[in-house]
Amino acid sequence: MLKNWTFPAERKFLPQMLTEIEGEISKYISNNIWLNRLKLCSEEILVNIIDYSGSKTLGFSFEFLENENALRFEFIDEGTPYNPLENDNEVDIEAEMDERSIGGLGIFLYTTIMDKMAYRYENGKNILTAIKNLGEAVN
Repeated sequence: MLKNWTFPAERKFLPQMLTEIEGEISKYISNNIWLNRLKLCSEEILVNIIDYSGSKTLGFSFEFLENENALRFEFIDEGTPYNPLENDNEVDIEAEMDERSIGGLGIFLYTTIMDKMAYRYENGKNILTAIKNLGEAVN
C-alpha cells in the first residue's frame, strides 16, 4: 500500500518524518540493523533536501512492492534541480578524517545501502527514488 506524506521543509519536522518512515519500515523488517540503516538513509536524504534544495515543502512516499519483495521510497521537493546521483565528489573512506573533503558521505551511504537509486526532474520537482530488496534486509 502506497503511503504519502508532505511536510514543511524544516528541520524541526525531521523527527516526525523519521517516525512515519520507521513505522512503515518496521511493518516489513524486524532486523534492527537494517531498520536503522534504512532510517539513516532516509534521514540523509531528508536533511539534504531541507538544507540545500530551497524547497518550502518536502514530500515522501513509501510502498511495499510485493512482486519484487522490496521497499520503495520516493522523496520529492520543488527546489533547485539537483541530481545527487551525479555527484562527482569521490568519497575516500580510507582517508584520515582531517584529509577528507567535505560532503558526499551521505550520498555514498545511501547509494551503497540501497539496491536501486533513480533521479528525475519532472513538472518542476526533484524526485529521488530508492529501492531496497528485502532478501538481504530481513536476514
